[in-house]
Amino acid sequence: MDTLVARTVRRLPVVPLPLPREALLSWLDHVAAECELDRVSMAGVCGLLGAGEGAARVSAAGRRSAVFGLSDTAAQRVPAATGLLADEIQAMTWMRFARTALPASAAGVISEEKFSLVKSSWIDPVELRFCPGCVNERGGRWPLDWSTPWAFACLRHGCYLLAACSICREPVRAGEVRLGPDRCRGFVRDAYGTVQRCGSKFRNMVAPPLSDVLLEDLQELLYERLQIRGQEMVSARGVFADLAAAAEFAWFLATPDFLTGADAVVRERFVVFSRRYPAAPGRNAGRKDRVTYDPLVRTACLRIASQIVFSADPWTSAMDLVDFAARPTHPSVKPLRRAWLKRPPSDTTPRMARIVNTVRVPVPPTRGSVSSTAHASD
Repeated sequence: MDTLVARTVRRLPVVPLPLPREALLSWLDHVAAECELDRVSMAGVCGLLGAGEGAARVSAAGRRSAVFGLSDTAAQRVPAATGLLADEIQAMTWMRFARTALPASAAGVISEEKFSLVKSSWIDPVELRFCPGCVNERGGRWPLDWSTPWAFACLRHGCYLLAACSICREPVRAGEVRLGPDRCRGFVRDAYGTVQRCGSKFRNMVAPPLSDVLLEDLQELLYERLQIRGQEMVSARGVFADLAAAAEFAWFLATPDFLTGADAVVRERFVVFSRRYPAAPGRNAGRKDRVTYDPLVRTACLRIASQIVFSADPWTSAMDLVDFAARPTHPSVKPLRRAWLKRPPSDTTPRMARIVNTVRVPVPPTRGSVSSTAHASD
């Protein structure tokens, strides 16, 4: 192994450097392929792993994974092993989004807490969407943006990002596949009913075209805000916080009627979601917090959220989804209220304050309009 490591270290200066906004796992897998090593061995060579650390430190999830930010010791080892600056490596981790998609406190918390902070920021770190055209042009290397709900379309190729194989619908997960050389590992049935491996190349898949002007403009704004640095990050953080709160609001309360003008692929996914998880919950139904649904459902919620956040009067726009003055309160509000009492939206601006406060602290009903028992159940 010593000989292999020595040969690898000598080759490190000639392997491709990180692309702008590239994800740590994408870069690490690409370097590993160039040096004919597996990811864990390459991570050790690059200094990302210390003594006794293994695959969990270079996975898409896990409380101690390097994808959530370099530890102090790793920040010293990596530059010595690779010649890269610690900031260049840190920019490939989730800490690149501190003060934009993540709270400002993200950079200061200990490693174990960074995982929870990312998970509580409307982000699933194992989620991965991709553009087949970009995969082909980049040799399979992908930006960290693709693992956020804020990236849902490729403006360069005019299409929605795929979260699953376009042939067999097998989900794509960050850290589980290399988009360049790998093929889909899902299964399909042929005309005779025989089950076989899908084997489709990611770069040859077909993504739905983007024609929704509202979502196109929103995606352009979000990409721009994700790259902001300096003092402007304060206002950028407010945009992401407001959209996250409004999207969660839409997640619990919206119906397909609020997607007029949306592309069919977005509206149809939300229709399926609404049938399975109705906005007005029964005994065993309802939309639950922290449940992973189709990423295009998240996109649908973002579309609705943008119409609330960027409207002249967010309160009035939110009232289109639910009448806060109604008594008794619509039952669909109760799951959202429980979610926000448990984990209130953070860093939202005054534009969302009235909506958030009304959901969390309902106005008492008028006398005689609802029983005290019903009111207590809120």
